[in-house]
Amino acid sequence: MTKRVFAVVLALFFCGTAGADLYVNISTTSGGGWPYSPYIITPNAEPDVPVWMPAQFDTFCVEMNQTFSPGKYRATIDNDILYGGDGLADLLSDDVKKIYAAYLNGALSGIDGNVVQRSVWGAQGYTWYSDPAINAAITDTGAIAGWNDVKVLNLWGGDAYTGVDRQSQLVMTPVPGAVLLGMIGLGLAGVKFRRFA
Repeated sequence: MTKRVFAVVLALFFCGTAGADLYVNISTTSGGGWPYSPYIITPNAEPDVPVWMPAQFDTFCVEMNQTFSPGKYRATIDNDILYGGDGLADLLSDDVKKIYAAYLNGALSGIDGNVVQRSVWGAQGYTWYSDPAINAAITDTGAIAGWNDVKVLNLWGGDAYTGVDRQSQLVMTPVPGAVLLGMIGLGLAGVKFRRFA
């Protein structure tokens, strides 16, 4: 019975926000002019916010030609950049993941947020833009630690926040191995405490 409960809890944890109603507020740092980056995501205090998601975090736009205004949006966490209605998706480029990981890890601290934003668009193939300092930083494995855990935070708007693609942002998810080890540790601690009770 205990094994079954543990398996269900583990499965629920890893299914993330699939089917959940995750809402976020997005604001801008004003970033010294267009494109006003980085943006700030603040998840709404609702039950569908993943436990690993920070109370507030910096992010960058993935879609260059999709405009939006700061405000409240329904969000989904996905591996791909999703577009409303047409069923098409674009893969998030590895270089975009590395740029965002380097930013979060502090390796791009001396670089203006708008330069980082333009580099994200360039790495995704929307522009020719490329910054030599960022290109050098993303070759350093220490600077890009966790890059493979970067996902797309797709924002949806329209009536009742359904189906209208507003923008795609970046989010760093937890390392599944670390989460799994933590859950195993909690399970073992629970078994040990139950023996002594």
